[in-house]
Order: sequence, then C-alpha cells, then structure tokens
Amino acid sequence: MKHQTLQFLSDNQINVPRFAVVRPGDAIYLTFSSADRFAVRSSFAMEDDAQTSFAGQFDTYLNVARADVAAAVQKVADSAHSKTVQAYQSARQVDATGELYIIIQEMVDADLSGVIFTANPMGILNETVAVVGAGLGCNVVEDKTPTTSYFYTQDDGIYSFDQQEGAPLLDEETLISLIDTAKQMQELLHYEADIEYAIQNGEIFILQARPITTLCTDHPIILDNSNIVESYPGLSLPLTRDFVKDIYHGIFARLVLRITKNPSLVEQMEPYLRDMTDSANWRIYYRISNWYAVLKLLPCSGKIIPIWQRMMGVGNTAVAAPDDIIVPLSTKWTVLRSFVHYLLHAPRYMDALNESFAERFARYQQQAADCTTPEALLEVYEQIKAHILIDWDLTLVNDLYTFLYTALSGKKNGERIANVRNLESMKPVLAVNRLVECAKQYGIDSADYREAVADYIRLYGDRCLGELKLETETYRTHPGKLDEYVQSRLSQKEIPFCEPSHDADAKERKERNPFVRNAKLGIRNREISRLNRSRIFGLSREIFLKIGDALTKTGQIERPRDVFYLQMDELLQKCDLREVVARRKEEERHFEQIPPYSRLVFADRILHRTAPISQGSVLHSPDLLCGTPSSVGKVIGEVLVVDTPDDRIQTAGKILVTRSTDPGWVFLIQGAVGIIAEKGSLLSHTAIISRELQKPAVVGVKDCTKLLKSGDRVELDAYSGTIKLLK
Repeated sequence: MKHQTLQFLSDNQINVPRFAVVRPGDAIYLTFSSADRFAVRSSFAMEDDAQTSFAGQFDTYLNVARADVAAAVQKVADSAHSKTVQAYQSARQVDATGELYIIIQEMVDADLSGVIFTANPMGILNETVAVVGAGLGCNVVEDKTPTTSYFYTQDDGIYSFDQQEGAPLLDEETLISLIDTAKQMQELLHYEADIEYAIQNGEIFILQARPITTLCTDHPIILDNSNIVESYPGLSLPLTRDFVKDIYHGIFARLVLRITKNPSLVEQMEPYLRDMTDSANWRIYYRISNWYAVLKLLPCSGKIIPIWQRMMGVGNTAVAAPDDIIVPLSTKWTVLRSFVHYLLHAPRYMDALNESFAERFARYQQQAADCTTPEALLEVYEQIKAHILIDWDLTLVNDLYTFLYTALSGKKNGERIANVRNLESMKPVLAVNRLVECAKQYGIDSADYREAVADYIRLYGDRCLGELKLETETYRTHPGKLDEYVQSRLSQKEIPFCEPSHDADAKERKERNPFVRNAKLGIRNREISRLNRSRIFGLSREIFLKIGDALTKTGQIERPRDVFYLQMDELLQKCDLREVVARRKEEERHFEQIPPYSRLVFADRILHRTAPISQGSVLHSPDLLCGTPSSVGKVIGEVLVVDTPDDRIQTAGKILVTRSTDPGWVFLIQGAVGIIAEKGSLLSHTAIISRELQKPAVVGVKDCTKLLKSGDRVELDAYSGTIKLLK
C-alpha cells in the first residue's frame, strides 16, 4: 500500500516529507509535524498494486490547514464510494478500496514538481522519463501548466527533452539527482515505478510512488548497436534496413540448419531468425536477444557468450534469450559434433568460399548488366541471395573460430595476434596510394591515370565510407568522387607508408603457438570476406539503382536515388510513389535530431521517438578518458572530431575522434597519427586497420565525441588505454 511504500522509502534514506497514517473515524493527531499546511491523500489496499492502478480516481486535498485536516480525511474516505470510482471498478472488474487508510503529509510548497517514471510507460524499459512543470504537481498531471519532458537512456547516459512553450528547464545537477533518486528507488522497490516528486529551493521531495502497471516485461525486445554500428553509422534509409534484415535472416537460417541438421528446429526458430536485425529511429541494431537464442544452441554457451560479447564490444552483458525453443537431445549431439568439426576445419571451408566467390560474382554481375525491368532485376537479386549467400554463414563460423582462438591465446599474446600483415582489407589502401603516385607522375588527365582509375574501380570501387548502406555514393556509382579524393591527396603533405614485406606471410606461417596461428588465420579470412561482402552489397546497390532508373522513367518516383526511400515490397508496385518518398524524407529530417542510442529495450514492440528535438548529456567533461587499447603506441596531438566522414577531410597529423568506423574509414585513418572511438573492440575494423597502419588507437571511449572538441590537444596512451586532455 502507498503509505507502506513511503515508510519503506523513508527508512532507506529517500527524502519523503514527514507524514502520518490514519483510518476513517480515527482521532486526528498532528504531533508528527509543526507545519501549518498538509496534503491529504488516499492509501487504499487495491489502489496501486502491480496489476491495477487507480491513480487520480480518489480525492486528494492540498494546502489543507491544520484545523481542516479531519474534514479532508473524511472527504478522501468518502471518495472511495463515489460514482466515478464505482464505474471504474466495474469497468476493471476489481475492488479498488479494500482497507481504507489516509496519508496526512507535510505540504511541500513546490517551485517545480512532476512525475518521473523509472521506465517509459509507453514501453521503453531502459528509458527514464521525467516530466516537470512550475508549481504544484496537480497542475502538471492535469495539464494546467506547460511542462518539459526529459527522456534519459540508462545505457548511454544521455537525454533528450521536449519543452512546451513557457515550460521550465531543470538544471543539469537537479536532473542528475532526480534520475539517481529514481534509480535508487527502483532498486529498493524491485519494480518499475511511477513517482511523484516536488522540488523546493533545489531540494527534491518524493511524495508518493506506485508500480507502473502498463508494462509487459516478460519477453523484452533488446536492440544493441555493438559492432553493427561500424557498418551502419547514422541513419539508414528504408531499402537498406529491409535489405539488411533480409540478408541476416537468410544467413542465420542457413547457419542454424548447418549446425543442427534439423529443418523443424529452423522452422521453430523462424520468428527469431527473421529479426536478427531491427531498426529504431531509422538506425540499424542487432536484435541481440535473438542472437543469444542462436548462441545458446552451442555447447558450453555459458562460456562462449562472454567471449562473443567481449570480441563484439557488447557493453551490457546481461543475457536475455527466448525460453520457448525446444532442442531435442539428438540435435544437441549433432550441434556438438558440428561445433568441433568447424572449430577444426573452418579455414578449409573459408578457402573454398573465397575461391568460389569470384566465379559466382562475375556471373551475376553479367546477369544484372543485361536486365532492365524491375522484375528481372529483382530476380537476379533473389539468385544472389540463393547462390552467392548460400554459404555465407561460414563467415559467422569463421568469426566464432577467430573469437575462440583469440581468447584461447590469452592476453599475453595479444600483441602477436594484432601483428597480422598483408590483410586483404589493406589492398585498397595500397592501390589508392599507387593511384596517387600515378597522378603525380603522369597527371590526373593522363591516359595512364584513367586506366589506373578504371582498374581500381573494377577491383575496389565498392570499398568506401558507409559501404554497406545501399544509399551510399561509392566510387563505382560516382567515379568522380575518386578523382576528388586523389586530388585532395595531391595537395596534402603525404605521410610515408611502406609496402608490406613479401616475406610477411612466410613469417606468420612459422608461428609456433597454434592458438595464435589460428587466431591470425581467422582474422585474415575475416578481412577477405569483408571485402567480398562490400562487392555483394555493391552489386545489389547497382541492381536497386537500375530499378530506381526504371521507376523514374515511368514517373513513379522523381529521381533514381529515391528508390532507397522505398521498402522492398514497394519496388514492384504499379502506382505513384512520390508522396511516399516525400513523407519519408520528412521522417529522415526528424530522426536526424534524435540521439544515437547504443541500446534500446522495449517491452513488447519497437517504438520510434516522435517528440524530443533537444538533447544533452549528464556526463561531465573529465581531463582523463579511458577505453580499450587496441593498437599500441603513444602520441600527443590535436584532435579532429569527425561526425560525418568525407574522403576530402584532411586528417594528416591529427588524432581522429569518432563514434565508430566502417571499412571505408581506412583512408581517413591512414593520414591520422592516432584514433579514438566510442565504439569498437579488439577485433573491430578500427582496431585491425589501426594495428596494420601502426597507429595508436583506443576504442570503447564513452562519449568521446562529446567530451573532446576539434582543436583540443590530448595525450593518447594506447598502452594504458587513456586519453589525457592537455591544458
């Protein structure tokens, strides 16, 4: 009951105004307080339990004089039998009253007041919502005063807010204190709470608390951008989101079939497999609870999942997986045999996949080039999925192979594992360096340079910033961008870069430690598959652009690139799609204002942020930041914060600071003297390329893009994982 909750909170150092509890008909004694005015409110047995809420249905009286308290108590008791309450009880089919208690509480003459929910009652479980208005709380809950609503994400420590005209703003110290108090109360009460508070002269008072009864928390939907944010930073357009979900579905369904040999189990897991990725606020996330459903199929999953989390850079390591998947004992034995088999032979399978890729890819390139209608082009796309991607689940097997052998190698061998030479992902860097040298020697308009450009685009035209987003303008689709990049390099002072030695591979083959040797082999194959993946996505991009061209010619969209604002099931519609595109472009402008949350937890459905347009951080700016060292070294330099990557950005001599990178960032990393990233792990692309280029790098530095500004001088120590801001 409400009064018992208040007493419990008070006993645990929560700042509750002094109060007394009485029953109807009791003598009223106010000796507990010397205050002149009081609040009188109900505390009935069934009023605010975990299943039902009758908030606002019973009378509450504020600013009651001492002489009038007894009368107010009786009025509150009488309200339990009002017509409104009776109708409410009938509709809910519950008895809202039961035992009748009334709380007499010292009145807080509030400057500000409101409600704070420890979880967003709309169904966002890791978001705290605080509403504040001027004056007493009754004005806030009755919409009699303008309010500001704060939305604070617990995993990121950032907030956004929606301020009505004339509404007050909380200072950051008060907001932090309010959020901390709510968190402390949630931990004490063991449920998500709806909390009324008042603020007087900067002091926070908790007036009452009740469970939030609108939340379903049995099977939360958990979205996490660990690792995937490297491939899909920022917003992703509708076609990319559908495309990614489609690809991940096919690959994981094939993986489960490969390791279980049980088609009925694949069918049983279909609701989870089709949602391995999802999106919120136009950003792509792993639906990580579904990933755990797959990982739990593996033997010793309790040991494997923490390794996977560490290598993927998953910050919140709580494991939530569906509990309704039934795996027969015979299938468990099959999974064990498959696991051991692929742990031993993954490199052999990867060799076969890499060898077959070129022939398959060339065949579908030619087919796509010969097609002109949307129907024919989509048929080629389906064939790509069915044939090129049929064995692509082996790349996930190789990832697990790499993660396990890296973990088995131990921390003492971390530097040896990091020293992988002649990676496939470095070939575009070497090729573009040679392209720059060709432009210097023969001129950017020469036949020699044009021929070199054509060769580069043929081999690496899909390797660029944001290469896995279909809407990205790549060197293949926009060759002029490559000329612009080369031109920008010609005007820079080049940092010397040495070609890898020819005996690097031979040295690695002589590695005696089998765990280190296998980890390096896994990393090497991982980078080969990533470059081939960019080619698959590049071919798909060309297919969809050709569909966009066809839709433009029929007048269904205004320009070919508008196709990326469509969803997969809209590509063959024979209707005017221009209004659909225009509406989604408006949505895009809205979602660009929403903070990039790293983790979102929903009760039963994914919600998109529709209101807040302002944002801030409750994290202060310390002089020392910490993260995970991923490429050793130490350097002092000037910070360059990059929010939106561009090939023309000059990073020479700068310490690059960013939220995350994708494979195309290699050209920016090459010029920088060091890297600091909010996201990443030891096996992220940032880490691998930084080590290859011998650039000191620290990843997993929370909020570094907010705490550091371009022009700041810092000492980056990638031995200890610290960044010191220099005065």
